[in-house]
Amino acid sequence: MGAGKTTVGQALARRLHAQFLDLDDLIQAHDGRTIPEIFKQSGETAFRAIEQQVLRKIALSPPLMTTVLSLGGGAFIDNTNRELLRENKVHTVFLDAPAEELFRRCAQPDVIRPLLGEREHFDQLLEARRPTYLKASLCVQTADRDIVSIAEEIILRLGLI
Repeated sequence: MGAGKTTVGQALARRLHAQFLDLDDLIQAHDGRTIPEIFKQSGETAFRAIEQQVLRKIALSPPLMTTVLSLGGGAFIDNTNRELLRENKVHTVFLDAPAEELFRRCAQPDVIRPLLGEREHFDQLLEARRPTYLKASLCVQTADRDIVSIAEEIILRLGLI
């Protein structure tokens, strides 16, 4: 949460002349409910099942190579999702920043994040997820950096152009 997945993903897609997809948007379109509604009405387990179903559909729909896909913060945690991405040779990028910066970015009043909670909960969630995030193809530090330079680093380090 707050890593800049959407913002960086959109900039990366523009630079690569690729389409940008946000998994959360696709989940909402598939299910007909917002993410907060799914969490409230059906719970996180049901949300994760829908998330996995939609991700599988995307990963198996060619050509994924011309797509930049933003995953929700919990999607990469799931072993099945990670294996699906690996099997389909999808580059994965962990946008890393200090917890205090991520929490500050998340604290915007116009953005609803079902798992945000209090700062202590946020820190615990990040600490629990971070070792798995580090399994991404590429880890990029985003603290105090502009979006364009982050996108350019991803392109350069993954050899995308």
